[in-house]
Amino acid sequence: MEEIKVSILVPAYNVEAYAEECLRSLLAQTLREIEIVWVDDGSTDGTHDVATRLAASDNRLRLFRLPEHQGVSAARNACLKEARGRYVTFVDSDDTISRVAVEHLWQKAEACEADIVTGSMRYVYADGRQLRVGDKRAVFETEDAVLDGQTCFLLLQERGCYVPMVCGNLYRTAFIRDHGLHFEGDYHEDEYFTPYALYHARRVAELREDFYDYRQREGSVMNHPGNRKQRAEALYGVGRKLKQFAGANARCMDGRIRVAYEDYASYLCRRSQALYESYLAGSRRKCLLVFSEESTASRYGVGTYIRQVQKCLDPEEWDVHIVTLHALGYDLDFSLADGAAAYTFPFMENHLSQTPAYEDKYLNSVFYYLASRVGDGRRVYGHFNFAHHHPLAALFKEKLQAFIVFTLHYTDWSFDLAGDRAWLERILAHPAGAKDQRIKTAFGKEKAFMVECCDRIIAIARHSYDMLRDLYGIPEEKLVLVPNGLQDEYKERSAEDCRLLRRKYGFGEQEKLVVFAGRLDQIKGVVELMEAFKGVLAVRHEVRLVVAGNGNFQHCMEAADPCWRQVTFTGFLPKEKLYELYAVADVGVVPSIHEEFGYVAAEMLLHKVPLVAHDTTGLREITDGGRYGRLFRFADDRKNVSSLRDALLSALADGRNSGNEPMRQEGRQRVLQYYTLPLFRERLEKVYDANSAFEFAKVPL
Repeated sequence: MEEIKVSILVPAYNVEAYAEECLRSLLAQTLREIEIVWVDDGSTDGTHDVATRLAASDNRLRLFRLPEHQGVSAARNACLKEARGRYVTFVDSDDTISRVAVEHLWQKAEACEADIVTGSMRYVYADGRQLRVGDKRAVFETEDAVLDGQTCFLLLQERGCYVPMVCGNLYRTAFIRDHGLHFEGDYHEDEYFTPYALYHARRVAELREDFYDYRQREGSVMNHPGNRKQRAEALYGVGRKLKQFAGANARCMDGRIRVAYEDYASYLCRRSQALYESYLAGSRRKCLLVFSEESTASRYGVGTYIRQVQKCLDPEEWDVHIVTLHALGYDLDFSLADGAAAYTFPFMENHLSQTPAYEDKYLNSVFYYLASRVGDGRRVYGHFNFAHHHPLAALFKEKLQAFIVFTLHYTDWSFDLAGDRAWLERILAHPAGAKDQRIKTAFGKEKAFMVECCDRIIAIARHSYDMLRDLYGIPEEKLVLVPNGLQDEYKERSAEDCRLLRRKYGFGEQEKLVVFAGRLDQIKGVVELMEAFKGVLAVRHEVRLVVAGNGNFQHCMEAADPCWRQVTFTGFLPKEKLYELYAVADVGVVPSIHEEFGYVAAEMLLHKVPLVAHDTTGLREITDGGRYGRLFRFADDRKNVSSLRDALLSALADGRNSGNEPMRQEGRQRVLQYYTLPLFRERLEKVYDANSAFEFAKVPL
């Protein structure tokens, strides 16, 4: 068989009107030792018929069909897989090339021993206009110049010649395969491919000819206005991955090269933001802004809640934005993933930053920045999660007539008073001293925000709903009970699976594991847990406490003294590892002094972990008064932790034996009945509907 010098790779999708012109320009090449790899990406018009007719008279045209439309990256990767030539070049199925194009590219590659030969092209418009693109003479100063790929990338960036398009270039096939180069995404796949190709290339040459006619047509994927949001997300993904790549390979790169890659990645992210905001200005979808803070709470409970809100909304109906305030750092950050845009606003701390006037100016700036991007004539929804964002919510309500939703995750006074409502009522009636007055003032601000500004107030637990109605005086037409929802990711594991997981994390097969998950904060009862655990160790020496979370490690370490050997601190765990920990836990413990909802308790029940929890507010509700877990009560001063110690010892005595399997299964079923993501989605959709009635607010939990 005669050696194939060049494989011409052509992905095709619904180009019946252009396919024959494209293919005839390829079949007319002066270099005869070629093949044309034509991959039809599930076309629904006559594209395949055109290619089949031409292939009947020239066996250099090899036809392949994907079973369904998968996008240009999948089609190009399929082309690469089938290529048999020493070199490959890419041509789009609505474009044409000159008769000598492939021969001249091949001659240049052979003469220069190049991994890549780059060329220029002409943009051809329907009205006959042409625009030359890709002139690189500022980088390749002579026709014979050869550069290494990284230097080429740097100079192309510095001298304004970088055009990340693969069409019109020639690549050595072995070079592509040796480095695993491939395409990703439905849009901007060239911008994904090109930086990595140049990073690995040893020799890059330039062919100074305009041989490629790149058709500009309104119906193409890149020119369709309806694709701007998807294109923006794809572009952001390319930039994010490239930034990660530059960081991972920083030690292998010259400093200037690394900066060039990082700068280009940042440029792609800025382009993504500009493209997204041009889409947003004309969008008629409902616009939702969900507000958060950069804080430990946002990484745990509030952060989880916001991610759930995002998952529940249809991107075909909503434009969702996650807005994070008071962030560390100096730069406003934009990101775009999973159909939602995220804006992170830094907060410059100085001697004035703690004053109310400074905070008002900060929130004013945030409002006008966001309002200028929302677009006119559309419904705007603001979903707030912190009551102290009242001034910002008021601006959205006044200026944009936004529909304001507030989710009560906690109250300020609950931290000071450990959730003791009777104590609060005494303070409200007769404040004694500065602390009491501060608590009363904070209560008044929370109430004013909810009464004056909010259209809907979400209580995440029954006790919260009752408190908002009875203590804050919120009218029931504003109130709705929407408990948090959990994604069911429980996986049944065999005894052997659990044994291997214990070995993976260095736990003994006979060790009894007590697991705490959450932030290390005073309100979470973690110091009291350490004291109680010492009492457990006095009775059972084979027990280990595993603490999964970040926060105040110093207090925890001091409280664990001298039993450090039996306490493992993991730091924050991604959910995959946390769920593996649940799988091998003998007991899960939630000793929080106060919980509005008790997400971790529900999560443990969902994963069938025997549960010990403090008999308080949201935890009492989750466990149905102790029916689905062991409840204990701290003494009033919390110094006597014997009740927690005894509950842990009792739970350890039962562990995961078959006798308590029905209780564990019932606990899981309770979560599936009341606290699942589908239920959360159904209720949330009604929250955003101003005309919805809230019968579900009265379901017994």
